[in-house]
Amino acid sequence: MPQFQVGTDPRVSEFEDSFEDERLIRGAIFAEPLAKVPRRPSCIMPSTATVKTCIQAMNERKVGCALIVRDEKLVGIFTERDVLVRVVGVGLSLDTPVQKVMTPDPVSLPDTASIAYALRHMSLEGYRHVPLTSAAGAPIGVVAVRDIVAWICDLFPASLLNLPPSPQTAKTVDGG
Repeated sequence: MPQFQVGTDPRVSEFEDSFEDERLIRGAIFAEPLAKVPRRPSCIMPSTATVKTCIQAMNERKVGCALIVRDEKLVGIFTERDVLVRVVGVGLSLDTPVQKVMTPDPVSLPDTASIAYALRHMSLEGYRHVPLTSAAGAPIGVVAVRDIVAWICDLFPASLLNLPPSPQTAKTVDGG
């Protein structure tokens, strides 16, 4: 049977051809490595830091997590969720060492991992932040769900992103 190029097979409708193109484009986007996703500067803190110091550093950098290191290797992650559940939720002092309330030995990925792999991992495990590490275990950054979403949105034309709101949008700032 002869090989057909996309758009030249008379047995394939324009609709099916268009769908195949869309599928290929979508697959290519998600196959991109995490290194392509722009990230905000990471908050890297020593395991001896206090919870208060970590929270202040996270607030200054406007990030939702701190990577916790010992001997330049990732040993934990401290997130906004940890603040709520493991610190405030149980009434711990802000002077508590972060190593007592961090998530130890977090799953990390190399920046060569695909966006699809990271999103699947985040979705299944419920993570909003995944540390990126070198082969030696040193932190090289964090990829957040919002970083990936922002990168994907940048791929769309401005005309699509600037559509007027639908009638069902929230009426107040707190409505969404």
